[in-house]
Amino acid sequence: MVYKCEKHGPYTIHMIKTNKFKLCHMEIIFRNKIVKEDITKRNILFDLLTEANNDYPTKRLLALKLEDLYNANLYSVTSKVGGAVLTNVCLDFINPKYTDKKILEETLKLPFDTLFNPLATNNEFNGRLVEIAKKRAEADIKSIKENPKKYAILEAIKTLGDKSLSSFSNVGSLKDLDKITSSSLYKYYQEVLENDYVDIYIIGDLDMEEVAKIIITYASFKIIKNHQVDFYIENPKRKPVIKQEKYVYVQTNIIAILNLNNLTNYEKKYVANLYNLILGGGSLETKLYRRLRGENSLCYNVNSMYQKYDGLILISTSVDINAKEKAIKLIKQAIKDMTNNITKEELNQAKELIISALHMNMDNIGKIVDNYFYQNTSDLDDFETRIETFKKVTVEEIYSLSKKISVSTIYSLIGEEAL
Repeated sequence: MVYKCEKHGPYTIHMIKTNKFKLCHMEIIFRNKIVKEDITKRNILFDLLTEANNDYPTKRLLALKLEDLYNANLYSVTSKVGGAVLTNVCLDFINPKYTDKKILEETLKLPFDTLFNPLATNNEFNGRLVEIAKKRAEADIKSIKENPKKYAILEAIKTLGDKSLSSFSNVGSLKDLDKITSSSLYKYYQEVLENDYVDIYIIGDLDMEEVAKIIITYASFKIIKNHQVDFYIENPKRKPVIKQEKYVYVQTNIIAILNLNNLTNYEKKYVANLYNLILGGGSLETKLYRRLRGENSLCYNVNSMYQKYDGLILISTSVDINAKEKAIKLIKQAIKDMTNNITKEELNQAKELIISALHMNMDNIGKIVDNYFYQNTSDLDDFETRIETFKKVTVEEIYSLSKKISVSTIYSLIGEEAL
């Protein structure tokens, strides 16, 4: 695997040459500070841009074009990463050497047509497309309440407060959705092109000199950016917030948010990952699973998620409505176990899990791009360094980390008796 990057003023081209896949993959990654009021607009904008453009003014016509390109796939993904918002405009296509070498330029041109040749006139997007995108977004936002785990997590992170960037949902809101018009969305589109950092990643067994020439031809980004975009944010230690809400679900969903306070970079990147796997993010032998399911049969599943850039761990489970207090007590006991009761077997198992996941990432074309992106824009170490460093983490380092962890929120979505 050979990596090379080229800076071209407002954007950078990152080329990863490998013969590991028959598929090729390109991502145009937009990156900026997250602004709560812009999240809904961003979702709508990139949904709309990948729906149609001036050359292919309907979803069907664009789909037919993608079929002509041997079933290429064009899509976008918007995500929140700590204090930043990312939008990845992605293109998957079969290596032209297996199909038709003449279509490489035509294939790579399509995502840039999506970005620079939108279906718009007089600084307004096509009204029909805007309404279709808004209806989809409305359905997505409203459907959250139908998923008790997702709804409980979103309500729990709101307790962090409006001043915490971690409290922002990447789904958006109905209030902000109502404000979007064809003209306001076009204005935001222009702001994204002017203000977002842009990195273009392409991976595959391709002639990368030819690829770079094609990208330079169609990547019409104009403005060089120099403002700071930070992924890491701080959520200060605070007195725990205890909150509950009644809803129509049969079970009670519990979300516990843990603050990781004043961690070193080494702890953020390595020790906290292993802490989380042992606590609840790994196998069926985690502290949380053993306490809640194995020993007390309170739930079907319990897990924890480490959010490195937010400095948080989210614990989630669902239990019988009469078991809430016991479940919370057991969650706290599992957290206490992490301070003085970790076996070498648990640590070794966590290391095996994370190293196995790293190896699997290297077999996934999109994950390889993710790895290079975070190496280039954040503090992610290279593959070999990560493996060797994880191997060296000790139980004592996890105990030391556990002293920097505090409970920030206990949120319960209270169920009702089944009829």
